[in-house]
Amino acid sequence: MMKHAGMHVAAFVALLGVVFAGAALAGGAIDPEGGGDGGEHAAGATAGGHGAAGGHDATNAGAGGMPAGVASAEGGYRLATATTRFAAGSKAPLTFRILDANGDTVRDFEIEQAKRMHVIVVRRDLRRYQHLHPVQAPGGAWTTSLTLPEAGVYRAFADFKAAGRQHTLGIDLFVPGSFAPEDLPTPSTTAEVDGYEVKLHEHPGEVGFFVRRDGKLVTDLQPYLGARGHLVALRDGDLAYQHIHPDATPPPEIAFHIGATAPGSYRLFLQFRHDDRVHTAAFTRKVAT
Repeated sequence: MMKHAGMHVAAFVALLGVVFAGAALAGGAIDPEGGGDGGEHAAGATAGGHGAAGGHDATNAGAGGMPAGVASAEGGYRLATATTRFAAGSKAPLTFRILDANGDTVRDFEIEQAKRMHVIVVRRDLRRYQHLHPVQAPGGAWTTSLTLPEAGVYRAFADFKAAGRQHTLGIDLFVPGSFAPEDLPTPSTTAEVDGYEVKLHEHPGEVGFFVRRDGKLVTDLQPYLGARGHLVALRDGDLAYQHIHPDATPPPEIAFHIGATAPGSYRLFLQFRHDDRVHTAAFTRKVAT
Protein backbone atom coordinates (compact mmCIF):
# COMPACT_ATOMS: atom_id res chain seq x y z
CA MET A 1 0.00 0.00 0.00
CA MET A 2 2.72 2.48 0.94
CA LYS A 3 4.56 1.71 -2.30
CA HIS A 4 1.45 2.56 -4.33
CA ALA A 5 0.85 5.64 -2.16
CA GLY A 6 4.35 6.87 -2.89
CA MET A 7 3.79 6.35 -6.61
CA HIS A 8 0.62 8.47 -6.44
CA VAL A 9 2.43 11.35 -4.71
CA ALA A 10 5.44 11.08 -7.04
CA ALA A 11 3.17 11.22 -10.06
CA PHE A 12 1.37 14.25 -8.66
CA VAL A 13 4.64 16.07 -7.96
CA ALA A 14 5.74 15.37 -11.53
CA LEU A 15 2.44 16.77 -12.80
CA LEU A 16 2.96 19.89 -10.70
CA GLY A 17 6.28 20.43 -12.42
CA VAL A 18 4.51 20.59 -15.77
CA VAL A 19 1.92 22.99 -14.36
CA PHE A 20 4.61 25.29 -12.93
CA ALA A 21 6.41 25.46 -16.26
CA GLY A 22 3.26 26.60 -18.00
CA ALA A 23 2.19 28.96 -15.24
CA ALA A 24 5.47 30.69 -14.49
CA LEU A 25 4.77 33.39 -16.98
CA ALA A 26 1.18 33.96 -15.92
CA GLY A 27 1.65 33.57 -10.67
CA GLY A 28 -9.51 23.85 13.49
CA ALA A 29 -12.07 22.34 11.60
CA ILE A 30 -10.94 22.55 8.02
CA ASP A 31 -13.43 22.27 5.19
CA PRO A 32 -12.83 21.94 1.43
CA GLU A 33 -13.30 25.67 0.82
CA GLY A 34 -11.41 26.97 3.83
CA GLY A 35 -14.63 27.86 5.63
CA GLY A 36 -15.09 27.74 9.39
CA ASP A 37 -12.42 28.54 11.94
CA GLY A 38 -9.38 27.03 10.20
CA GLY A 39 -6.16 26.61 12.14
CA GLU A 40 -5.89 28.52 15.38
CA HIS A 41 -9.15 30.20 14.39
CA ALA A 42 -10.12 26.96 12.82
CA ALA A 43 -10.99 27.99 9.37
CA GLY A 44 -6.10 32.38 -5.72
CA ALA A 45 -2.99 36.58 -7.69
CA THR A 46 0.04 38.52 -8.32
CA ALA A 47 2.65 38.32 -5.73
CA GLY A 48 5.66 40.98 -1.55
CA GLY A 49 5.74 44.70 -0.26
CA HIS A 50 3.13 46.43 1.80
CA GLY A 51 0.60 48.87 0.46
CA ALA A 52 -0.98 51.89 2.07
CA ALA A 53 -3.78 49.81 3.55
CA GLY A 54 -1.29 47.64 5.42
CA GLY A 55 -1.34 44.60 3.13
CA HIS A 56 0.94 43.47 0.36
CA ASP A 57 0.78 45.79 -2.59
CA ALA A 58 -0.50 44.77 -5.99
CA THR A 59 2.90 43.95 -7.48
CA ASN A 60 3.82 41.67 -4.54
CA ALA A 61 7.16 40.87 -6.18
CA GLY A 62 10.20 39.47 -4.42
CA ALA A 63 13.74 40.82 -4.60
CA GLY A 64 14.38 39.40 -8.08
CA GLY A 65 10.95 40.25 -9.45
CA MET A 66 9.73 36.74 -8.62
CA PRO A 67 6.14 36.47 -7.34
CA ALA A 68 5.92 36.18 -3.57
CA GLY A 69 5.68 32.73 -2.05
CA VAL A 70 6.88 30.72 -5.05
CA ALA A 71 10.42 30.40 -3.64
CA SER A 72 11.79 29.28 -0.28
CA ALA A 73 14.56 31.90 -0.43
CA GLU A 74 14.56 35.54 -1.52
CA GLY A 75 15.83 38.92 -0.38
CA GLY A 76 18.60 37.40 1.73
CA TYR A 77 16.25 35.17 3.75
CA ARG A 78 15.59 31.43 3.57
CA LEU A 79 12.83 29.26 5.02
CA ALA A 80 14.06 25.98 6.58
CA THR A 81 11.69 23.42 8.10
CA ALA A 82 12.39 20.57 10.52
CA THR A 83 10.30 18.23 8.34
CA THR A 84 8.15 18.40 5.22
CA ARG A 85 6.44 15.02 5.74
CA PHE A 86 3.13 14.72 7.58
CA ALA A 87 0.58 11.95 8.12
CA ALA A 88 -2.97 12.56 6.93
CA GLY A 89 -5.33 13.60 9.70
CA SER A 90 -2.69 13.61 12.45
CA LYS A 91 -1.86 16.72 14.44
CA ALA A 92 1.88 17.41 14.35
CA PRO A 93 4.17 20.41 14.89
CA LEU A 94 5.26 22.49 11.94
CA THR A 95 8.61 23.90 13.04
CA PHE A 96 10.71 26.21 10.91
CA ARG A 97 13.37 28.90 11.01
CA ILE A 98 14.04 31.97 8.93
CA LEU A 99 17.73 32.07 8.07
CA ASP A 100 19.75 35.07 6.87
CA ALA A 101 22.33 35.17 4.09
CA ASN A 102 24.97 33.77 6.50
CA GLY A 103 22.78 30.85 7.52
CA ASP A 104 22.11 32.31 10.97
CA THR A 105 18.63 32.13 12.52
CA VAL A 106 16.76 35.43 12.35
CA ARG A 107 15.19 36.36 15.69
CA ASP A 108 14.02 39.92 15.15
CA PHE A 109 10.71 40.41 13.34
CA GLU A 110 8.35 43.37 13.23
CA ILE A 111 4.72 43.24 14.23
CA GLU A 112 2.42 43.31 11.22
CA GLN A 113 -1.33 43.11 11.74
CA ALA A 114 -0.91 42.20 15.43
CA LYS A 115 1.48 39.28 14.76
CA ARG A 116 5.20 38.83 14.06
CA MET A 117 4.62 35.81 11.84
CA HIS A 118 1.69 34.64 9.74
CA VAL A 119 1.60 31.15 8.24
CA ILE A 120 -0.80 30.24 5.43
CA VAL A 121 -1.20 26.59 4.46
CA VAL A 122 -3.20 25.40 1.46
CA ARG A 123 -3.24 22.27 -0.63
CA ARG A 124 -1.87 22.86 -4.12
CA ASP A 125 -5.29 22.41 -5.70
CA LEU A 126 -6.29 25.48 -3.61
CA ARG A 127 -8.30 23.54 -1.04
CA ARG A 128 -7.93 22.97 2.74
CA TYR A 129 -6.95 26.57 3.56
CA GLN A 130 -5.55 27.45 7.02
CA HIS A 131 -4.27 30.72 8.52
CA LEU A 132 -2.00 30.07 11.53
CA HIS A 133 0.10 32.12 13.94
CA PRO A 134 3.12 30.21 15.28
CA VAL A 135 5.02 30.82 18.51
CA GLN A 136 8.72 31.68 18.49
CA ALA A 137 11.12 29.85 20.80
CA PRO A 138 14.06 31.68 22.45
CA GLY A 139 16.43 30.21 19.87
CA GLY A 140 14.42 31.72 17.02
CA ALA A 141 12.52 28.68 15.72
CA TRP A 142 8.79 29.04 15.04
CA THR A 143 6.28 26.27 15.81
CA THR A 144 2.57 25.81 15.23
CA SER A 145 0.31 22.80 15.49
CA LEU A 146 -0.76 21.60 12.05
CA THR A 147 -3.25 19.00 10.84
CA LEU A 148 -3.26 18.19 7.13
CA PRO A 149 -6.50 16.26 6.68
CA GLU A 150 -5.86 14.38 3.44
CA ALA A 151 -3.12 13.14 1.15
CA GLY A 152 -1.53 15.55 -1.31
CA VAL A 153 1.05 18.29 -1.66
CA TYR A 154 0.47 21.43 0.41
CA ARG A 155 2.12 24.84 0.23
CA ALA A 156 3.11 26.60 3.47
CA PHE A 157 3.78 30.36 3.28
CA ALA A 158 5.75 32.21 5.98
CA ASP A 159 4.61 35.84 5.81
CA PHE A 160 6.73 38.24 7.89
CA LYS A 161 8.35 41.66 8.08
CA ALA A 162 12.04 42.08 8.93
CA ALA A 163 14.38 45.06 8.64
CA GLY A 164 11.48 47.19 7.40
CA ARG A 165 10.53 44.98 4.47
CA GLN A 166 7.81 42.41 3.92
CA HIS A 167 8.71 38.89 2.79
CA THR A 168 6.77 35.78 1.86
CA LEU A 169 8.65 32.49 1.60
CA GLY A 170 7.02 29.21 0.62
CA ILE A 171 7.80 25.52 0.93
CA ASP A 172 5.96 22.32 -0.01
CA LEU A 173 4.67 19.86 2.59
CA PHE A 174 3.90 16.26 1.64
CA VAL A 175 1.20 13.91 2.89
CA PRO A 176 1.58 10.37 1.43
CA GLY A 177 -1.44 8.51 0.16
CA SER A 178 -3.78 8.23 -2.79
CA PHE A 179 -4.68 11.71 -4.02
CA ALA A 180 -6.94 13.00 -6.78
CA PRO A 181 -6.69 16.81 -7.09
CA GLU A 182 -10.01 18.64 -7.23
CA ASP A 183 -10.86 21.02 -10.03
CA LEU A 184 -10.90 24.71 -9.25
CA PRO A 185 -14.49 25.72 -8.41
CA THR A 186 -16.38 27.66 -11.06
CA PRO A 187 -16.03 31.46 -10.67
CA SER A 188 -18.86 32.86 -8.58
CA THR A 189 -19.65 36.15 -6.87
CA THR A 190 -21.42 34.42 -3.97
CA ALA A 191 -20.03 32.22 -1.20
CA GLU A 192 -21.81 30.68 1.76
CA VAL A 193 -20.02 29.87 5.02
CA ASP A 194 -21.26 29.15 8.54
CA GLY A 195 -24.72 30.53 7.77
CA TYR A 196 -23.41 33.73 6.16
CA GLU A 197 -23.77 34.77 2.53
CA VAL A 198 -20.84 36.79 1.19
CA LYS A 199 -21.12 38.74 -2.07
CA LEU A 200 -18.10 39.73 -4.16
CA HIS A 201 -18.12 42.72 -6.48
CA GLU A 202 -15.33 44.36 -8.44
CA HIS A 203 -14.28 47.90 -9.29
CA PRO A 204 -11.14 48.79 -11.30
CA GLY A 205 -8.18 47.69 -9.16
CA GLU A 206 -10.42 46.79 -6.22
CA VAL A 207 -12.57 43.99 -4.88
CA GLY A 208 -15.29 44.47 -2.28
CA PHE A 209 -17.44 42.17 -0.15
CA PHE A 210 -20.79 42.44 1.62
CA VAL A 211 -21.68 39.95 4.36
CA ARG A 212 -25.29 38.96 5.04
CA ARG A 213 -26.91 36.68 7.59
CA ASP A 214 -30.56 35.71 7.38
CA GLY A 215 -30.84 38.08 4.42
CA LYS A 216 -29.69 41.13 6.40
CA LEU A 217 -26.45 43.03 5.93
CA VAL A 218 -23.96 42.50 8.75
CA THR A 219 -22.80 45.94 9.89
CA ASP A 220 -21.04 45.02 13.14
CA LEU A 221 -18.06 42.95 12.07
CA GLN A 222 -15.47 42.65 14.81
CA PRO A 223 -11.77 43.47 14.33
CA TYR A 224 -9.65 40.49 13.37
CA LEU A 225 -5.90 41.07 13.81
CA GLY A 226 -6.54 44.80 13.90
CA ALA A 227 -8.66 45.01 10.73
CA ARG A 228 -12.22 44.44 9.55
CA GLY A 229 -11.08 41.65 7.28
CA HIS A 230 -8.15 39.97 5.59
CA LEU A 231 -7.81 38.73 2.03
CA VAL A 232 -5.33 36.18 0.68
CA ALA A 233 -5.23 35.64 -3.08
CA LEU A 234 -3.42 32.67 -4.64
CA ARG A 235 -2.87 32.17 -8.36
CA ASP A 236 -3.76 28.76 -9.75
CA GLY A 237 -0.66 26.96 -11.02
CA ASP A 238 2.31 28.57 -9.27
CA LEU A 239 0.40 29.75 -6.15
CA ALA A 240 1.79 33.28 -6.39
CA TYR A 241 0.73 34.90 -3.12
CA GLN A 242 -0.90 38.19 -2.21
CA HIS A 243 -2.05 39.14 1.33
CA ILE A 244 -4.14 42.31 1.38
CA HIS A 245 -5.65 44.30 4.22
CA PRO A 246 -8.79 46.40 3.78
CA ASP A 247 -9.16 49.98 2.69
CA ALA A 248 -10.82 52.55 4.96
CA THR A 249 -14.18 52.00 3.26
CA PRO A 250 -17.00 52.45 5.80
CA PRO A 251 -19.22 49.49 6.80
CA PRO A 252 -20.91 47.39 5.66
CA GLU A 253 -18.52 46.93 2.71
CA ILE A 254 -15.09 45.35 3.16
CA ALA A 255 -12.99 46.66 0.25
CA PHE A 256 -9.44 45.74 -0.80
CA HIS A 257 -7.12 47.44 -3.28
CA ILE A 258 -5.93 44.50 -5.37
CA GLY A 259 -4.36 46.49 -8.20
CA ALA A 260 -3.70 45.29 -11.72
CA THR A 261 -3.82 41.49 -11.84
CA ALA A 262 -2.11 39.30 -14.41
CA PRO A 263 -4.37 37.03 -16.48
CA GLY A 264 -5.18 33.72 -14.86
CA SER A 265 -7.41 32.02 -12.32
CA TYR A 266 -7.19 32.94 -8.65
CA ARG A 267 -8.61 31.69 -5.41
CA LEU A 268 -9.60 34.42 -2.94
CA PHE A 269 -9.88 33.64 0.77
CA LEU A 270 -11.70 36.34 2.75
CA GLN A 271 -11.54 36.14 6.55
CA PHE A 272 -13.84 38.16 8.79
CA ARG A 273 -14.87 37.99 12.46
CA HIS A 274 -18.40 38.08 13.77
CA ASP A 275 -20.00 36.81 16.98
CA ASP A 276 -16.50 36.10 18.33
CA ARG A 277 -15.66 33.65 15.57
CA VAL A 278 -13.47 33.90 12.47
CA HIS A 279 -15.09 32.82 9.22
CA THR A 280 -13.45 32.13 5.85
CA ALA A 281 -15.28 32.62 2.55
CA ALA A 282 -13.61 31.35 -0.63
CA PHE A 283 -14.10 32.58 -4.20
CA THR A 284 -12.70 31.73 -7.61
CA ARG A 285 -11.78 34.79 -9.67
CA LYS A 286 -10.82 34.59 -13.34
CA VAL A 287 -8.89 37.43 -14.94
CA ALA A 288 -9.09 37.46 -18.74
CA THR A 289 -6.19 38.28 -21.05
